[in-house]
Amino acid sequence: MRAERTRAAILGAAVHLGSLRGLGELSIGGLASTVEMSKSGLFAHFGSKEELQLATVTQAWHIFEEEVVPFPREGIDPSLEALLERWLSFFERKVLPGGCFFVIAAVEFAGLDGPVNDALARALEDQIAAIEAAVRVANESGELPAGKDPSGTAFALHSILVNANSVFVVRGDRGVLDDARVAIGELLGRPQGSREALVAPHA
Repeated sequence: MRAERTRAAILGAAVHLGSLRGLGELSIGGLASTVEMSKSGLFAHFGSKEELQLATVTQAWHIFEEEVVPFPREGIDPSLEALLERWLSFFERKVLPGGCFFVIAAVEFAGLDGPVNDALARALEDQIAAIEAAVRVANESGELPAGKDPSGTAFALHSILVNANSVFVVRGDRGVLDDARVAIGELLGRPQGSREALVAPHA
């Protein structure tokens, strides 16, 4: 149990640092200094930089999934609007302070063959797939006012989310996320009379 807690603490720090500095800058030595452990102590948990990076990607996905992606759990609204609002709230609360961990890291590793690049590419595809699945359900349930192409709509929604977060990180202005809510509302055919065209309860 102690080893599991130590590993969890290391990975929490790794995700935080990776979000801010980039996954490529994550090293056994640098992380050991941050968590005040010896390199040999970290090697007991991660035998190489690549293994550390892969574990960090997995941990970042677990955090994102717990906060955003709908799955059968009591009290979680599975609707498309609720999914998108959880996503925006995730950015607004700076759960991962450097921005969208997966987009930043995927661009960083683009063109580099190997399991880390593959894991990041899968994470991005899984993000878009989660939105696409929610769009399909929304079409079937009548949540959307008119049938939307799930694939194209998911890509457009993901693009709005990622761009809004990038601008939010640069400006530090929460109004950017409200603008994203309006853009999402327009894309989904919602009324345009408010900056809160999606859901927009500020956490």
